[in-house]
Amino acid sequence: MNIRNVREGDFIRIAELAWKCKPMATERNSIYHLFTKFFSSTSFVAEEDQRIIGFLLGFISQDNPEEAYIHLLCVHPRFRRDGIASKLLKEFIETVKMRNIKRISLITKPINKRAISFYRKHGFKDYDGPETCRNGDVNVFKDYNGEGEDMVLFEKLFM
Repeated sequence: MNIRNVREGDFIRIAELAWKCKPMATERNSIYHLFTKFFSSTSFVAEEDQRIIGFLLGFISQDNPEEAYIHLLCVHPRFRRDGIASKLLKEFIETVKMRNIKRISLITKPINKRAISFYRKHGFKDYDGPETCRNGDVNVFKDYNGEGEDMVLFEKLFM
């Protein structure tokens, strides 16, 4: 297995893989294209036999260059539990830390227990603030992405 930065031509294969990563949100192809074209230094694919089996799409904030964001992380269901997501995340963290990032954030759905467990295992904390409420064992932002779209905000801080 090989981890590399995305290339613009990867966007269709990334989009096709995203549909297999429920309950992760899927995007219009143009969003995947934007990441492969404009955020290739902070977005990665995992390949096996030249087939994309996982990806992480992330970026460094334009407004706050000390903050990075993970938009999507997906591994083909057949290759889960092989450490691929951890390797993609490690590559992203190492890349952004070299650019003096102090905070990485991401959101996930409260029903995505696999993602919640994964990010906690890697030292991410669900944000707990006045705008959050408890939903089971996580803090959620009510209606974060619109009515009925509660989300968990995870963050990892570096000092």
